Amino acid sequence: MQITVTLAVFFSYLLMLAAYFLPRQRFFHIPAMLAIIIFDMGVPIYLYMHREWWQRLIEKQEILSSLVWMHFFLLIAMYVLDAIQIYTASKVLKGDQTAREEHKAHGKALLVVRGLVIVSGAMLANPEG
Repeated sequence: MQITVTLAVFFSYLLMLAAYFLPRQRFFHIPAMLAIIIFDMGVPIYLYMHREWWQRLIEKQEILSSLVWMHFFLLIAMYVLDAIQIYTASKVLKGDQTAREEHKAHGKALLVVRGLVIVSGAMLANPEG
């Protein structure tokens, strides 16, 4: 099951890269990015429902690990950047051309942060569970 989640996350990142480099194809860019945001919101829910998080974080005391906290704060940063992207995208769609550069800059940051979330999540992955 772990390989399935890993592949889904990897392919979602490839989709994000494709959508990032094709911003003028709005019929692809906007649905792809929205799907990725929804996917990113669903992954923690899936992991909460299908993993032994209590045993791992509390009983094995992995909650004290700096990697767990780094991953958590990267997730928060990713969600904040997602919200900013949605806000700036709505401004761009309304015709505000000044928001276009801001949207692009936050998109670059989101690519980096999401990549770090994926790498830190892979480091925390439990191959048994």
